[in-house]
Amino acid sequence: MNSFVKRGFLPLVIGATLLAGCATQEAVQQAQAAADAARMEADQANAAAAEARAAAAAANQRADQANSTAQQAQGAANSAQQAANGAQTSAQNAAASAQRASEDARSAQQKATEIATQPPPPPTRFARGERG
Repeated sequence: MNSFVKRGFLPLVIGATLLAGCATQEAVQQAQAAADAARMEADQANAAAAEARAAAAAANQRADQANSTAQQAQGAANSAQQAANGAQTSAQNAAASAQRASEDARSAQQKATEIATQPPPPPTRFARGERG
């Protein structure tokens, strides 16, 4: 756009004004001033576009950094979930082992109670001359 204004439009306006035959010095100066103003606006537009491109590039970079941070956080969350699952499995195994140990202890207590409440066996009597 800027090159069109500088190379094509400005000479065209000045040439058309001069070729019309009724161009005065003042008309040429006005045409030149209008062309200069258009050129300045085009330069300002180019500068604004360059700033916008730089801002977009910075925004893209920040978005990439945020995405990287989010991926790291997701990885940490996945690791934490795996650790939690492992801990839950270990806790369930420990609870099952404790239940079995409790049942074994109860069974042993019952056997001990049964043994303690049974009367002792009668003494064995041997016939004369026998030894036990």
